[in-house]
Amino acid sequence: MLTEDPLPETAQKFLIVSNRPYIPDAPDGELFPNEVSEFRKVSYLLAACDGDKWLLKELDGFTEGMKAIDNGRDILLFVHGHGKSMPAVLTRGFQIADRYDVSMILFDWPSFNSNFNKSLSRVRRCGVNYYNLLLQLQEYRSSNMQSGQHLSMLLHSLGNYFLTHLVVNGNNQYIEGKIFDNIIMNSAAIRSREHGEVLSQIGMQENLYVIFNKNDKVLRGAHLLTAGKMLGNVVMEPLAKGASYFDFTAVAGTQHTYFAGYHQFEFDLQVFEQVFDMAFHGGRVELAGSGLFSQKGDQPIWVVNDGQ
Repeated sequence: MLTEDPLPETAQKFLIVSNRPYIPDAPDGELFPNEVSEFRKVSYLLAACDGDKWLLKELDGFTEGMKAIDNGRDILLFVHGHGKSMPAVLTRGFQIADRYDVSMILFDWPSFNSNFNKSLSRVRRCGVNYYNLLLQLQEYRSSNMQSGQHLSMLLHSLGNYFLTHLVVNGNNQYIEGKIFDNIIMNSAAIRSREHGEVLSQIGMQENLYVIFNKNDKVLRGAHLLTAGKMLGNVVMEPLAKGASYFDFTAVAGTQHTYFAGYHQFEFDLQVFEQVFDMAFHGGRVELAGSGLFSQKGDQPIWVVNDGQ
């Protein structure tokens, strides 16, 4: 529900940056229909979970939103994938923020589509909004973040296409300097064949982590639709310059999402906290000598050891 009152002090709050149309007086109650807003207008909202209901407060812009969520904790930008309504995005954002104790920014786009190809098209239409958010974050980091505070980005599934399309559409060349400590590409629904050359162009991060599961059943379906193997299933050479690849096949079953606390194995196995918690908080994930991974020859590919 929308509110003009201050959100509860004790509630977990996060910032939503969305280019869905915002219709506060929608007759059917759908405040954010699954469309791209006219002129690709962006809405900034502060969200909080109050018991069993969501509270949303409209904001004047990015700066007001960052002031509301930035309390000195590490900051994580999350870009969701295909098939998500606004309520689903809110739930996922809360799960991540609560599990990892980060200040959360959600980049939301109209992905609740009837087919995967329509979502691909919408990523391309919404790319300018994503690019502008990156520029806002770069300015915010240089002017407002504290020493020792970290900013990272998690892209999930088709959300990873925003990053590669940034290179393909030419906007990446205008980003100079560091924005993120870590970029985490989880279960990436992008073609694996060209990924190395494309991702090697990106230099806005300190570390780039690619997380994959060869048995991911969602991405196997995407593979059939796009006639190309997905990076979140299969890593094809050449590899991206400076990237580290984490193979979770031995412990993730056929799952596509294994960072939000949906599955018991995420709590039972140390490797999930070791990788995701450290990566989301901007740390360099050090695996050598941990006993959790084995390196694949001399390549930057780390395979999770079964039976931890």
